[in-house]
Amino acid sequence: MGLKTGEEYLSTLADGRQVYYDGHLVTDASAEPGLRNTALTVAQYYDMQHLPELKDIVTYETPDGDRAHVSFIEPRSRDDLRQRAAAFGVWSEVTGGLMGRAPDYMNACMMAIGNTGHVWGMHDERFAKNAYERYLHCRRNDICMTHTFVNPMTDRFTPIAEQEKFVNAGIVDTNDDGIVVTGARMVGTLAPFCEENLSFGAPLGLEGNGDEMYALGFTCKVNHPNLKWMCRDKLDPERSHFDRPLTGRFEEMDALAIWEDAFIPWEDVFICNDVEVHNLSLFGMKFFQSLGHHVIVKNVAKTRFLFGLAHLMAESSQISQFVNVQDRLGDILMWLHTMESLAIAAVEGAELNPDNGLYYANESAIQAALRLYPEVYPRIIDHIIQLGGGGYVSLPQEASLEMAELAVDRYYQGVSQEAKDKVALFRMAWDICGTGWGGRQELYERFFFGDTQRMKGLNYQFYDKEDAVKMVARVLQPPQGSERLAWPDWS
Repeated sequence: MGLKTGEEYLSTLADGRQVYYDGHLVTDASAEPGLRNTALTVAQYYDMQHLPELKDIVTYETPDGDRAHVSFIEPRSRDDLRQRAAAFGVWSEVTGGLMGRAPDYMNACMMAIGNTGHVWGMHDERFAKNAYERYLHCRRNDICMTHTFVNPMTDRFTPIAEQEKFVNAGIVDTNDDGIVVTGARMVGTLAPFCEENLSFGAPLGLEGNGDEMYALGFTCKVNHPNLKWMCRDKLDPERSHFDRPLTGRFEEMDALAIWEDAFIPWEDVFICNDVEVHNLSLFGMKFFQSLGHHVIVKNVAKTRFLFGLAHLMAESSQISQFVNVQDRLGDILMWLHTMESLAIAAVEGAELNPDNGLYYANESAIQAALRLYPEVYPRIIDHIIQLGGGGYVSLPQEASLEMAELAVDRYYQGVSQEAKDKVALFRMAWDICGTGWGGRQELYERFFFGDTQRMKGLNYQFYDKEDAVKMVARVLQPPQGSERLAWPDWS
């Protein structure tokens, strides 16, 4: 099939899926109030692939001889990673980095899944083949994927084997044709807008004492007859573009997936009742390096968008002349420089994986970016709140501002802006820092890729500390003769 168009993508959404919101069944996200605007945004992503001026930036010729989005590429050099970063950057530039789950995110994930056969096939080679075939299927058909990697938040303390069975998604049965899955997983971001779902990864650290049933990895159709999706509140009230310029384009929706004796054929399975493979999955596929590359490029664009927004707000009333405001703007700029530097380091410090011959983004750069941004983002949002101050609580709606008999333009004008332009700017700022959609954005950034404190702790636990410890020990050595410092081992 090759590259989809936006129209072809939209035609996939009315397929009998069971997506529930506020007590009713959503049969087609492209027609559902509160969701349909995002469907059009995703459709624009697919149309973008066909723009002649972007052909050599966002697509590449595959080994099959067709073309696919560069996010599907199997990187065999740093140049491939540079090309992928550029392709990630195009859509992030279009969206201001405000769409964390654009299709190219899961494209890269499926490439990583497909090329982790050295793990999936450790004990059964067919799972390696299955994973690679799933990747090829997604690439050849330009599949829009969602993902469910996290178990429901019912009990995060009791060992999973001691909890009520099949609250968390697990394998009920296996037979000659496949497996049967029951239970739930979250967070299916973009699920109402996708064709298929990837599920694996939670929780790590299974021990094999009755918890083997939770060691599973598979893909399935979003419209699987035994799969239900439960949505959170919709955040797009479908106001005018002037009133809600961001919410009305980027409401990605999140959902809980519930399988009820769902049959999954063997060809869609790559982990089954194998605790060892399950526990190695994230490390084996270089999960953070694979998906973090998309994230860091997205965060560069997002930080640049926020910096531009903050700058224009400050300029609108000349508060940019105050040193305390310049400090806030400079702080955002510092984080923009940091994200840009880490994005460069991620590619230029890329590492070859001898297990599959592919290059992966530099782990140190990716981990630094992933752990910094959950702390940086709320700080940037606070700057934007402070810059707007009391201006936010007096913003009129577009319809009110246009009532000629009120003649209120002069009360909302900026130093060099007409009232409507300044109000539009401040409404955009409020959309990202004061609305329900803006709150969801902050929640997403705070907890993306796990709780920050816990993940920092895990980074510390797994980091190879040998070189750092040796350096301290060497400098602690007393002088010997004319040598004031002990030499490192240069061999």
